[in-house]
Amino acid sequence: MTLEGKSVLVTGADGFIGSHLVEKLVKTGARVTGLAQYNSFDRNGWLDEVAGDVDVVRGDIRDPSLVRRLVAGRDVVLHLAALIGIPYSFTSPQSYVEVNVTGTLNVLE
Repeated sequence: MTLEGKSVLVTGADGFIGSHLVEKLVKTGARVTGLAQYNSFDRNGWLDEVAGDVDVVRGDIRDPSLVRRLVAGRDVVLHLAALIGIPYSFTSPQSYVEVNVTGTLNVLE
């Protein structure tokens, strides 16, 4: 399956794997929107290193209205957004549930 010319949303696009996926998708001719977690440093994480034409949207996977708006009309959604630091999950488990479970539910709905 080729994604050339397809409208693709990548959540977690600012992470290491997500940014490499975005880079590859852009090179294959996909029209890519990358959801990057908002931060006050005016940075897009690993996406700052990606060359190519990508529409970066800063936001939070936990925001259902944002996710609904981003998913609408896409040909493909590749969901990679997640909190991954296991030690911190013991300190703040609710954050992990909200991002990893509720965020995924937002994409699925």
